[in-house]
Amino acid sequence: MKKLWNSKLWFWRFKLDLKMKLSLILFAITIAVQANSTYSQGTPISLKFENVKIGRIIDEIEAKTEFKFIYKTNTIDINRNISINVKKEKIDKILSILFDQDKVSYEIYDVKILIKPAPKIESESNDSYSFTNQEQKKVAGLVTDVNGVPLMGVNVLEKGTSNGAVTNFDGEFSLNLENTNSILVFSFLGFETQELKVGDATVINVSLEEGQSGLEEVVVIGYGSTNRKDVTGSISTVDSDEINALPTTDVQQALKGRSAGVRVSQNSGQPGSGVQVQIRGGNSYLGNNNPLYVVDGFPLTGGIEFLNPANIESVNILKDASATAIYGSRGANGVVMITTKGGGKERKGVIDIQSYYGIQKVLKTYDLMNSQQFAELANISAENSGDPQPFDLSNLPNVQTDWQDEIFRLAGIQNHTLTFSGGGNGSSYSVSANYFEQDGIIKNTGQKRGSVRLSLNQKVNDWARITANAVSTRSEIKDADVNNGNAGNNIWSAALQAPPTVSVYDDEGNYSDVGIYPFSPTALSNPLLYTERKELFTSSKTLSNLALELDILEGLKFKVLGGVEQEYLERNFYSPSIIVNRTPQGLGSFQMTRDISYLNENILSYKTNVGDNDKLSAIGGFTIQTFQRKLNNSSASGFTTDILEDNSLGSAENTNPNTSNVSEWKLLSWLGRVNYDLNDKYLFTASIRADGSSRFGENNKWGIFSSGAFAWRLSNEEFLKNVDNLSDLKLRIGYGETGSTAIAAYQSLNTLGEERATFGNSDVIGFANVSAPNPDLKWETTQQLGIGIDASFFQDKYRVTVDYYKKNTEDLLAIIPLPGSTGFTSQITNLGEIENTGMEFSVGAFFGKNDFTWDVNAMVSFNKNKVVTIGQDILGGSLDIPFNSPINLAREGEPLGVFYGYIEDGYDDNGVIKYKDLNGDDQINSEDQQILGNPYPDFIYSLNNTLRFRNLSLNIFFEGSQGNELFWATGGYIATSFGTGGNQIVDVYNDYWTPTNTDAAYPAPSSNRAQIRVSDRFIKDASYLRLKNVKLGYTLSGEQIKWGVNSMELYISGQNLFTVSDFPGLDPDVNTRAGTGDLRLGIAQTAYPTARIFTLGVNLKI
Repeated sequence: MKKLWNSKLWFWRFKLDLKMKLSLILFAITIAVQANSTYSQGTPISLKFENVKIGRIIDEIEAKTEFKFIYKTNTIDINRNISINVKKEKIDKILSILFDQDKVSYEIYDVKILIKPAPKIESESNDSYSFTNQEQKKVAGLVTDVNGVPLMGVNVLEKGTSNGAVTNFDGEFSLNLENTNSILVFSFLGFETQELKVGDATVINVSLEEGQSGLEEVVVIGYGSTNRKDVTGSISTVDSDEINALPTTDVQQALKGRSAGVRVSQNSGQPGSGVQVQIRGGNSYLGNNNPLYVVDGFPLTGGIEFLNPANIESVNILKDASATAIYGSRGANGVVMITTKGGGKERKGVIDIQSYYGIQKVLKTYDLMNSQQFAELANISAENSGDPQPFDLSNLPNVQTDWQDEIFRLAGIQNHTLTFSGGGNGSSYSVSANYFEQDGIIKNTGQKRGSVRLSLNQKVNDWARITANAVSTRSEIKDADVNNGNAGNNIWSAALQAPPTVSVYDDEGNYSDVGIYPFSPTALSNPLLYTERKELFTSSKTLSNLALELDILEGLKFKVLGGVEQEYLERNFYSPSIIVNRTPQGLGSFQMTRDISYLNENILSYKTNVGDNDKLSAIGGFTIQTFQRKLNNSSASGFTTDILEDNSLGSAENTNPNTSNVSEWKLLSWLGRVNYDLNDKYLFTASIRADGSSRFGENNKWGIFSSGAFAWRLSNEEFLKNVDNLSDLKLRIGYGETGSTAIAAYQSLNTLGEERATFGNSDVIGFANVSAPNPDLKWETTQQLGIGIDASFFQDKYRVTVDYYKKNTEDLLAIIPLPGSTGFTSQITNLGEIENTGMEFSVGAFFGKNDFTWDVNAMVSFNKNKVVTIGQDILGGSLDIPFNSPINLAREGEPLGVFYGYIEDGYDDNGVIKYKDLNGDDQINSEDQQILGNPYPDFIYSLNNTLRFRNLSLNIFFEGSQGNELFWATGGYIATSFGTGGNQIVDVYNDYWTPTNTDAAYPAPSSNRAQIRVSDRFIKDASYLRLKNVKLGYTLSGEQIKWGVNSMELYISGQNLFTVSDFPGLDPDVNTRAGTGDLRLGIAQTAYPTARIFTLGVNLKI
């Protein structure tokens, strides 16, 4: 009953008619033509200044246009005062007014303007180094970046003279030298300056490295951006190279270990599985603790797994309240600002191809008992349980089935991205398409995803700009239903427990029956049967926005943005009748979810200089965002045939009533922020936001969230200004309030639920009260204090950042049960407080000499979590068999979500586990439970190394966690001496209880499942150190390749290469039961195993 997975263009389900095709072609041609236009000749500029410095006028031109000036402050006097009054003049006219052409010359290359001293005219030369009475020597060449992309506007200067040139559109330069023994100096904003001796060379090609200074780096913050040196809050940045270092389609996974204070946990190793991201600890036990994601200005309702990592320019993580308060009721868990790639502004169209293929293999498997060991323990278990022995040890069948080997496979992975980008004449564009496919290492699992993306930025005129971004993604995930926590009810847990004494197929070629032993309390299915089960998740998501920015007055801008986020989800499930533990004659279901969100933002921004040294900027505006969700669900069982699967639910014998639901909610917000820079020493930031949400009670519809921050740049003080090798030293302090809307719509109201009853022979459908109304229901509010220091030395080659924070979350949202006399079952209310305190350390260094460079970054994060007040204990959700009880607990004075259960007290005279009677009542019950462990780590850490030697590059990335514990629920199946009747790890065979081995690690073999409880037996140290990724690359420039290619990088990478850990499970970095809040944290229950991945890839620029 095998099913093919169609590999055609499944992800794009609509057709373009001829008119649409022609329109798209004409659109692309129009953009390409515009990209070759000259910006400098068509851009009129109006200026009016009285007696101001030339530098002030240059700043104004750069702010109002796309022009960028390149000059050296020690050779060009920009502090000279001048008056100018021009209207709609071209740039060359303005330059002639600003500069004395006898002293200063300038060259214009589209939007780049090189200012340099005018060459000196000498009547004669007595310089012994000059070219006298002979033709001047001419040198030419090409300047590129490390990827081989030509750099336009690079300043090429003959050292010791004013003789120089600027590279053209293609990165080429030509220069007549004035002296012998010349040295050429290559300088370009954002890149390291290089000096090269000319010697006898007539052609010099140079590859410039990106500069190590990060102070001028632009950081995206809420509703704007700023230079990193002016940041007053705690913000970390992950660039595109770090994001694309791993072969993953989920940007969230790529954030792991890249930012101090950010903990990323993967639910399992299954392709497409979810990721949990926590910034500075958990704040809530009812709502999720994931951050708010903002993509190109659009606040998402969910995660970012639909984004192609190759399209990401940068990720800025806002961690403290002074940075996140501008997002008000959605900023308590931190904010992740994502900027996608756009096109170039001053270059011709570039084709960028990124492609890799890879192979995956399971990282680790369990060492289970073989047939002989299994049979021996099965007989002992049967004897201890009073059952007949199932095996004749003298006549065992010659079968040694390794069920893990039967379900695992070498799995392929591939990813391909094609991007065309460019720009010019005030426009930039980028068009991208991506296809990703990952087969799962467990058979019948995997993921496919296809996406297209468009980005367009168009300058309409001097005072208007339009920006448009759109991405559409379709994905399919074939799920193994591995992480459902049911023993024997999925392919992975069945493979762990199936006896090795049974063949995969019987004599007739059918799947063998493995659940045949009388001692087995659980009916097991042949693991390979689950390859016949269908569980398909299909997702189609579109995110688009359009923004118009207007220059109203000098320094005053208005931006209006409109956007739509839409997602359509389907789950198709069918379990055929051949699988046990399901309703006979098959079980099928279909679920559909449709989410749509509309956004409108209207923001005024203002920037101005105050006096000669101060700067003021401010924003203000309002936003409105609406949300709608529609749900439909249907299921049935008892099919006459498995052929139609879930495609004909109505033909089943037993059809369950269809369910549907529609919910809507709205968020209206007013916001404002002010930044003041006093003399480039004292930086002030204040923000406020008022959010009105339809989710909350009538008496608390609105919440006010504010913050303030101050930064002191000590390095600009006179007492430190002359300290050698101190590049920057800044102290930061901030405090603010943010919120969390951790509930669904309508939960402040009196809600009704469907109820069914039987009167006589008739079924009656009605409604009953479910949740009591609460007109005072309000936000969870987080107050956070942050103190930090940023320091850099030796021209920013050595960097240190230290942060301390303390945040308290009050008015926690919780569901409390109500007595039946009220007519309700529960009510959502505000109660309790959680506290998180921590320290974050980040250090970086850059070493380089000649052809070798080494960039190293390390970070470590400490966090302590505590429930301050909560009233009575709150238990998390229960696990399924064999435990059937909660594991996590919220209790005052303890970390949120600690493990809670029984303490073992050795064995009784029959080798059965005993538990401590803590209250002394001679009974073992819930009163004897206590706290067992903590799922939170003491600290997390990472180390990232990038080494380069000429064209070779090597990246080595380590990450780890220390001090956290996991509840190893898988051990309840395979490490309990046949407590669940399945196979066991070989350690059980080697060390089980006998009358002569009373200190054994495992109880006596028995089918006594009652002895298996949530206890300290399953609390395991999950500390680990992992070599997460190694990538070796070799880059060739266009000169080396020819063939019209600008650059090419070939690389090989390995992921999850080794892990050092004492955790007995397969992977210490999982959270299989991840759900609401932190009351289902740190549980490893038959988690889909992690894969080791090797990839071979190529990146081309044409």
